[in-house]
Amino acid sequence: MCVHKFDNIHATSGNIKTVCSSTQETYTCPSAAAGEPADGQVGDNVSTENYANQNNDKSMAESVTRHASNPYIEEFQFQLCGIDSLYLGLYVIWGSIWKQRLQTLDKKKKQARKQNGLLINLPSGRICNFRANGKGENYRFHLQFEAYNLFIGIAARPGTSPNVYLEIDAKTLWFKGIEAALSWITEDLKAIGGGSIQRVQVSRVDLCADFWVPGGLSYEFLRSHKVTHNKKARLFMDDDDVETYYVGNKKSPTQLRMYNKGVEVKQEGGKKLWFLELWQRESTEDIWRIEFQLRRTALEEVNIDSLDDLKEKQGGLWNDLTTNWFSLRLQDNEKTERRTIHPFWRGVQECFMQNGCPCTEVKRIHKSAETVSPEWHLSHIDGCLSSLAAHLGITNRDDALRELQSRLTRRNNAKDFEIACTKKAIQRGTLSDGDGK
Repeated sequence: MCVHKFDNIHATSGNIKTVCSSTQETYTCPSAAAGEPADGQVGDNVSTENYANQNNDKSMAESVTRHASNPYIEEFQFQLCGIDSLYLGLYVIWGSIWKQRLQTLDKKKKQARKQNGLLINLPSGRICNFRANGKGENYRFHLQFEAYNLFIGIAARPGTSPNVYLEIDAKTLWFKGIEAALSWITEDLKAIGGGSIQRVQVSRVDLCADFWVPGGLSYEFLRSHKVTHNKKARLFMDDDDVETYYVGNKKSPTQLRMYNKGVEVKQEGGKKLWFLELWQRESTEDIWRIEFQLRRTALEEVNIDSLDDLKEKQGGLWNDLTTNWFSLRLQDNEKTERRTIHPFWRGVQECFMQNGCPCTEVKRIHKSAETVSPEWHLSHIDGCLSSLAAHLGITNRDDALRELQSRLTRRNNAKDFEIACTKKAIQRGTLSDGDGK
């Protein structure tokens, strides 16, 4: 086995931890008849549905309360809640050796293509697999560690966006925590190119809760109790059993997944059987997960930017998602927002708070053109310009700018542009000093 090395450089670490521990409690509810399902039929494999108030999706977990009866869930037990996936944007300033180190990284990338990956031995003793792939256009290099994946751009200093992207492994999050992972990453960045982290930005987070639900979740239960304004839903079935239920599409800022986690854990040769230790169970049977995936846009709406923001607001965010974004409710009122929260779903709502996570209330802020900064507009224009240039087969920046100006001039005249600018300046209060001139 050929193992390559980076220079020996040491580093310090930061600290934060956001994983909830769990205590187990079992609830039982007597069976009772439910009303007729409010929605249409769903096929055996994948279905997309559009509803005003309620949506069906790939089922992963559900919650029950003590007060109401449920014909589909007679018993459940809370197992676990916390952060299962965490993607971070790192604003890294690289050391004076960065130009030289870029050449080394490019050479190793070429070797990785030939060898289907290249093992690198860092001074810390950690080994990473230097992969041939990168991540999009911004991150050329991919270093895969056992605990996380690092994607590194070529910029020596960050601009308006991160120049390093980090994906922390789920097992690391549950057993070691974010604090430990960041300490390792800080040390590794120092070794790779004298890098130091100036800022950490949360790019994506998956919040989840696992429950033992004997008999699992049925589509009839989901469709007759769900309440949501999201119009996109997909249902995956395994014969007559719900396998996964999605609300929101794959690229949505927020997506809900409800699925049989026990089945997933047993797949791929049992690589995830370590969940049994977390669940304190001997079997994966009937373990269901409720999981919300939030991308950067969704996090910005609730003012979550840093890890400290996430730590403070994760409980409140979970409460908002399980109350306002999606819920399971009894059919006891014609107006969905006035329906009683289903007993099982009440358990889902409360699990983060009951397990010691901060529950700071979150308030959604929908950014408008009046609130974003000039830098945001520049970043947006820059991205659109490169996309337009690529579409037209242009690679030279000056040629792209000239073509943009020519097309915009043909698209609208100077007077129309002046009128549009004046209207927007009035809205923002930037037209004058207040005298209307």
